[in-house]
Amino acid sequence: METINFGIIGCGAVSEKHGQATRQVEGVRLVAAADVVEERARAFAAKYCEGPPRIYTDYRRMLEDPDVDAVIIATPSGLHARMGLDALDAGKHVLIEKPLALTSEDAGRLIEKATHVKKCLGTVHPNRYYPTSQMIYRAIREGRLGKLSHGVATVRWSRPQSYYEEAPWRKTKEMDGGVLFNQAWHALDMLFWYIGSPAVEVQGMTARRLHDVETEDVAFLTVRFQNGALGLLEATTNVYPRNLEHTISVFAETGTIVQGGTRPDTLKVWRVRDEAEQVVIAEWGETRSIQHPDAWAHGKVLMDFQQQIETTNVACEIVNDARNLIAVVEKVTGIQPGSPM
Repeated sequence: METINFGIIGCGAVSEKHGQATRQVEGVRLVAAADVVEERARAFAAKYCEGPPRIYTDYRRMLEDPDVDAVIIATPSGLHARMGLDALDAGKHVLIEKPLALTSEDAGRLIEKATHVKKCLGTVHPNRYYPTSQMIYRAIREGRLGKLSHGVATVRWSRPQSYYEEAPWRKTKEMDGGVLFNQAWHALDMLFWYIGSPAVEVQGMTARRLHDVETEDVAFLTVRFQNGALGLLEATTNVYPRNLEHTISVFAETGTIVQGGTRPDTLKVWRVRDEAEQVVIAEWGETRSIQHPDAWAHGKVLMDFQQQIETTNVACEIVNDARNLIAVVEKVTGIQPGSPM
């Protein structure tokens, strides 16, 4: 297996998970870091990069480095598309933090560019890798739940105004995108992944109620899927005084499953016909299951991206799912980044 040299663009909070993830994956190493704040890039590189650290304050200079095979983009969401396109043009494989982009048009451009230059494009949907997520997905696909009725995703989180003030880009629709693109993104992805059918009808409402921001801080979304199942999402950052839950529920003919709560990797309910709920909950319930390290799932994402590069799978299923999910959010918000609200 040939070692893949990565550079990272953006050395803020989420970069820590990517730095830790590279330590989990054999055949992957970080060799370069780029950030507009040089001290931040140096601190990250000192902690995670192998060999003499390559530090850049202009990411485009890093893209000129022939020793960098692939890049991780961990910048504010509104920069993902532009930086991703630049990296693909430079001949690099590209792994983009969620969301892939803030418009379906930009997501489409990224996929088209990756196909044209024959470089791999990936994005980060780590919640799919939890053992409980895999259990639910298999149970649905194997037909053990019977005919699906509906699914519900609930993200009831707390974000004080100080959260937005400490990183002002979070206040903007151009860079952050709002609660659906930011806090609720993984829950929405899991809901669609479990139901496993395209959306044929989408409706919703959003509001900005308790924060001085440009985007919504509460959103409701309803979906009718092609297979007849319905979906519902409630997402907010307006919960006082702390996070309440991140929960995905699936209701079907012969099964009811509830995943999450204060921890998204656990199970609250596993009522599947002819299966012993108490045995499953004893292993995967919130107070009993093994708690995965913070960057564990990012390590799984990186392993999959490594495999994607080795097999030259230019645009993987998750990337196409992400583009479709962006289109769903667009239908609900009805607002393009940069337009008046």
